[in-house]
Amino acid sequence: MKTTAKIFLLLLLVGIVSPGCKKLLNVDFDADFKAKMDVSVPPTSLKATSYFFDETDIIDPTTDADYKKYADKIVGLQVNSVTGTVTSISKPVTLVTATIEVSKTGFTTVSWTVTNTPIVVGTSMTLANTDSQFSDLEDILRDTNPITVRYYGETDQDDVDFTYEITFSTTVTANPL
Repeated sequence: MKTTAKIFLLLLLVGIVSPGCKKLLNVDFDADFKAKMDVSVPPTSLKATSYFFDETDIIDPTTDADYKKYADKIVGLQVNSVTGTVTSISKPVTLVTATIEVSKTGFTTVSWTVTNTPIVVGTSMTLANTDSQFSDLEDILRDTNPITVRYYGETDQDDVDFTYEITFSTTVTANPL
């Protein structure tokens, strides 16, 4: 009888602990996904007052080695930050308005807009999660297909070229079992 009780308690304990063990096997890793846009606002010959740009880049999440390794085993993804940085510029300008859009077919498009922002080399903008953008971005990044990043807007001057790099810093959780 004591042996039966011990076996029952052991099975009960194993039943309680087992689901937790699977969670213990989770692997967490940081992955930064970057889009680089070479922006060109062409010179105008007329007395224009509006100068526009519109650039796109594609991010393939599987270019990150860890993401690719665990792509079909991802159980969670958290966006930690979204940062835009000017890495080169031909002359200082002000972004009258600039919008960053992240899209993928079948998902909600995520966007941020900045206004009246002077930019020079090194200008960095941390984009806020004011409208639950991170949650929608997490859904987009969990899907392994390529992502389209669009950067468009208006500057206060023409004849300017700059490079804008957008970084999505994430922590990915995968379960290799």
